[in-house]
Amino acid sequence: MPVVTDDLLVSLHTAGGTTLYQFLPDDYTDLTFGRATRDGSQCNLTVPPLPGADRFPDIVYWHHWLTVWDGTRQGAEAVLWTGPIKKIRDNRAGLALQAVDHSAYLSRTRNPMTKRWDAADPSTVAGELWASMIEAQGLGTRPVVRPDPEGDRYDFQVVADEQMLDQTMGQLVDYGLRWAVVAGTPILGPLSLEPVATLGEEHFLGDGIDFVRDGSATVNDVLVRGQDNLARERVDFYGQNLQSIVNLDSMSGVSNVTRAAQKYVRTTGAVRTMLELPSGTVLHPDAPVTFDQLMPSARFVIEARGVRQLMLLTGCEVNRRAGAATVSVTMETVEEKLELTSDKAGPTLSLSAGAAGR
Repeated sequence: MPVVTDDLLVSLHTAGGTTLYQFLPDDYTDLTFGRATRDGSQCNLTVPPLPGADRFPDIVYWHHWLTVWDGTRQGAEAVLWTGPIKKIRDNRAGLALQAVDHSAYLSRTRNPMTKRWDAADPSTVAGELWASMIEAQGLGTRPVVRPDPEGDRYDFQVVADEQMLDQTMGQLVDYGLRWAVVAGTPILGPLSLEPVATLGEEHFLGDGIDFVRDGSATVNDVLVRGQDNLARERVDFYGQNLQSIVNLDSMSGVSNVTRAAQKYVRTTGAVRTMLELPSGTVLHPDAPVTFDQLMPSARFVIEARGVRQLMLLTGCEVNRRAGAATVSVTMETVEEKLELTSDKAGPTLSLSAGAAGR
């Protein structure tokens, strides 16, 4: 089975589900959609002119949605992407529709409640806020909340109508929240720590896998300023003294600021080997993974040049044109240590971001 089918159907419908148009693969010239971590995703559809039919006046942004379906499956499992249309462009070349997933409603919803959480996982707070937004906007879905087993717990407070919900979600991201919208469902918190699959160089097209070390963001001595206090943390980085100041105006409490400083310097003060896929690099159609498994924060083991390393998926994009569908992915190195057993006879390999490129 290919990573994604080329039999992709697109439905243009109202938010309530009344279909206006349905586009078969032969009805459109270009389709792209994806998934992103800690950000909304987009879907772009280009439809050539249809003689005798002027569809432009019928389409209203926010009121009409696009949904992408896997034509080889049926029911809810067939939905690959869905969200409201945000921009419509029409000219002699055809009709271009740009849609966003429903996280776009975060910037159109005020804080829906006044509440305080003590020592809570950010995903728990986000789950309650997102559920209230879904109810207020009539979105007909429910969030999946996954507390981070490796994350810290924080005190957090919101006040109804004090700010827009996307600003509050941004504060929770500062506290470590990972989130994504997958096929219309908000996933709040990381996925399982277990790797989904092992991918090698043969599973990527183009120039293959690049392992890159970039020290442009490296800091090993950080001063974090919160609302009413500050914290200093330092780690050793080959005798260097690379300093930085981080202002977190949305964070208060000594323990919160201290934990934030510790987490920040652990990340910026370690040697990081990042996975980069050159422009145009896509997954091989026969890679041992399905599109359903390509969810932001899913983990994969990547093998290349004798290195076996744990990677985190941060985004993916599907592009269908000229009768074929391709899937590109973006991954980054997982900083945490992971013990992986070598395929060859020998000792267990204990790998981290710092050890990956050695």
